Amino acid sequence: MTTPCDKPALFTPHTVFEKALSLVKTNAAIDITPLQVVYGIDDVLEIVAAAQRKYETKRKGSKVRERLTAVSSRVMYYGHVLDVLSQHHPEYVSLAWGTMKFLFVLVLNHEETTSELAKAVANIGDVLPRARLQLDIFRVDSMKAAIERLYSDIITFLVMSLEWYEQGSIRRAWKAFAEPYKVRLKDLRDRIDESARRMDNLAHTLAQDKISKIHDVLLRLDANMNANHLVYLSRFSGLDRGQNEIQTDLILKTTGDTTLPDPVETLRFCRSIRRKRMLRHEIDREALFPTLENWSKGLRSSLVVLGGSGSTRFQTKDLATEMVELLQGAEKQVLWVLKGPRSENATDSVHTLLLKQLVNQAVQLNHRRVVGHISENFNAPRVAAARSESDWLKILCESLTGVSEIYLIIDMEALGYRPDDEASFWLGFFDSIQLFVQNVPGIAVKAAVVSFRQDFIHSVESASAKPLVVPLTRETKQAGFKVQKRQPWSKRREPRLRLH
Repeated sequence: MTTPCDKPALFTPHTVFEKALSLVKTNAAIDITPLQVVYGIDDVLEIVAAAQRKYETKRKGSKVRERLTAVSSRVMYYGHVLDVLSQHHPEYVSLAWGTMKFLFVLVLNHEETTSELAKAVANIGDVLPRARLQLDIFRVDSMKAAIERLYSDIITFLVMSLEWYEQGSIRRAWKAFAEPYKVRLKDLRDRIDESARRMDNLAHTLAQDKISKIHDVLLRLDANMNANHLVYLSRFSGLDRGQNEIQTDLILKTTGDTTLPDPVETLRFCRSIRRKRMLRHEIDREALFPTLENWSKGLRSSLVVLGGSGSTRFQTKDLATEMVELLQGAEKQVLWVLKGPRSENATDSVHTLLLKQLVNQAVQLNHRRVVGHISENFNAPRVAAARSESDWLKILCESLTGVSEIYLIIDMEALGYRPDDEASFWLGFFDSIQLFVQNVPGIAVKAAVVSFRQDFIHSVESASAKPLVVPLTRETKQAGFKVQKRQPWSKRREPRLRLH
């Protein structure tokens, strides 16, 4: 026997059983005395199951009962044929056949009751655990009432089954005649099935309601999580931006640590030298204008080589300086490599140093976008680990992220003097610039390389991937033209170079 459940009131299996038992006392005309010592519906089921086992044990030893049942089923199978035959001699045969048929019906009714009770007890054993689980999950009055009705019907059925199992053979035989299973218990069994279905349907409905409430809770949680996510994201993005700022400062420090002169100071020096020069001849700007305008207006990356000569070396250098000034005045984004005040022999590392300096200019020029572009592939350690020209070209490309157009002005004299193989040494750096111009995705790179060294110009012109080479010639003067002192750029009357 089980003990009373000590869960909180109203919604425990024991309290529901007590309520169902009171309903049985009120509505059913049966004797519930055997249930006075039980504490739950499982105890009632166990009592009936024990009586059923005891009854089945007694039946197993009766060979006569088994044979009688078999004969009865076969005879009743052919009952309609015998009914027809008995009509030929109704005065004798009908009486005998009717008596035999009555006995056979009693036997079959008894077997039907035995079989159906066994099935019903087994089904009730399956329903009860489900009822307990649903009562535990759905603690609402509607579920409690549904299970009380189910328990009431089950208790009534089990008490009637127990009464049948505990009766003697003669009384069971009489019950088989007076109250066969279909008359006495079939409706009650159907009512149990209906109560079980009603309980399951109610559980399904309550489950849908719970799912709907859980869905609403999840939506609120999701909204709260999204709100919190935005708050934390703003905080973390601030932290990330702070870290990216530090990374960018480290990149500037790394790329600014070179033996080359500062590019801003170099530009300032070249500008002052150009203004102080007293030049007798200028380059032919009228011939140069169309080419440079087309180069500046183009939508794609392009490379132009402005080739002077020994006699126009100063004009060539001044042209590079003037182009940087004009581009800055037009608010164009421009990087430059100009020759500073020192004239040193070229070293093997000057290529990477100049690219490193271009990266420094690009990071300063594109600082805001570079801060947002810091990633695993572009950060201070990766920049610090760069060694080859290829490494620095990739970093230069990353430094220009988000830029749609960039101008690059390079005076090849900045590489230094190398008397043994100056042309080939310069060509190595020129090839790097040409490769950069051709392979930067999404950016229109306008590069202008300026040099007056004829051996370098001839080497570029004879290369397989020949760029556009524009020779710089002197401006022709009419006879008797008096050469005057060079005027400041703001007061000069000849057309100035305009870059769009």
